[in-house]
Amino acid sequence: MVPSSMISPSYIYACTRFRVRKTTLLPREEYLRIMQMSIPEIITHLGRQEDYRQDIVSLAHEFTGAQLIEEAVNQNLSRSFHHATAIAPGDLQTLTREYLARWDIANVMAILRGTVHNVDRQQIRDLLIPAGEIDDAHLNHLLSLASCSEVIDGLRGWRFYPVLAEQYRACGEKGVFAQFENELYREYYTKLLNLGTSGCSGCQEMIAYLRFEIDITNMRNLLRLHCAEEACDITTIERTMIPGGRIPLSLLQRLYGIETEGEFLNVFLKTDIAPVLAQAVRELRQDPDFSSTDAAELVWQRWHERQRPVHEIEMAITRIRLHQMEALSRRHPFSVLPVLAYLERKRYEIANLRAIARGKAFGLPAERIWQYIVV
Repeated sequence: MVPSSMISPSYIYACTRFRVRKTTLLPREEYLRIMQMSIPEIITHLGRQEDYRQDIVSLAHEFTGAQLIEEAVNQNLSRSFHHATAIAPGDLQTLTREYLARWDIANVMAILRGTVHNVDRQQIRDLLIPAGEIDDAHLNHLLSLASCSEVIDGLRGWRFYPVLAEQYRACGEKGVFAQFENELYREYYTKLLNLGTSGCSGCQEMIAYLRFEIDITNMRNLLRLHCAEEACDITTIERTMIPGGRIPLSLLQRLYGIETEGEFLNVFLKTDIAPVLAQAVRELRQDPDFSSTDAAELVWQRWHERQRPVHEIEMAITRIRLHQMEALSRRHPFSVLPVLAYLERKRYEIANLRAIARGKAFGLPAERIWQYIVV
């Protein structure tokens, strides 16, 4: 940790503001209250909250019901993230901008897929959150374009345009969007990890966090490939995996081809995912004796039956990851970590409110909606 005497006042001021902002996020008890409300009651409740009042009021003349909640919280997230970028100084601002580039990737992929499959433009627009460098006006322009190739051409000024340009001719072909997405996230994590080597306060801890995030993403992709109807060759696996994680890609490639329980358990237990998964299940099931071996066996059961991971367990792992980030941010209070801790928590606050709005709109019981809440 860098001594406080070596940290600039602007860093101390910005990090303090981020820690204060994080304390204003909704606590567990507030979600439990909101879960008992109807959609009109949730709208009224959010309209009384200082953080959401502006968004509810500004959009109430255009939208109603669950869609008003979703539009308002999306707008709030975009505004919050742009404000976070504005108050972060120097290296913190650069890292924040690079970190938020993931939203540009998500937006671009939603537009490309929606355009090719002729999805209603408003439905696509509802998915977009302009929290990165591609602003509302540019997103609306992309939505007005008629073809996949026109959308890609409209992204010429985007930092990741060269990645899309390489596959320009294949636009719209079967499987190409998954390839686009993989390559975009490869480039995203490469840029972010390279920035993390700049020596800023908390950067090494940030890299460790990002590497674990890459491991989780790679494991999820591996399970997705294993569940596919057609078996994948080694080239497809190599192209799908994101380099930079703590788990060697060679180990993941080896894992993909295993079909016996003993060998699978032996390899999976060599990953850093096993103990984190065990901790997540212990908390989820209130089972203090659940071990890493139990976790490996749980994954094997899904793997052997070619089933995707249990959603509740994925959510539990996300909670563990956020708790780890918050613990690191407390140990390094004047670093990039309080910034990331706030951004991640804010991201999931919006996801939680959207999950509640959608769940209520579809008449799901509270206990079912709660499975999608990250606190």
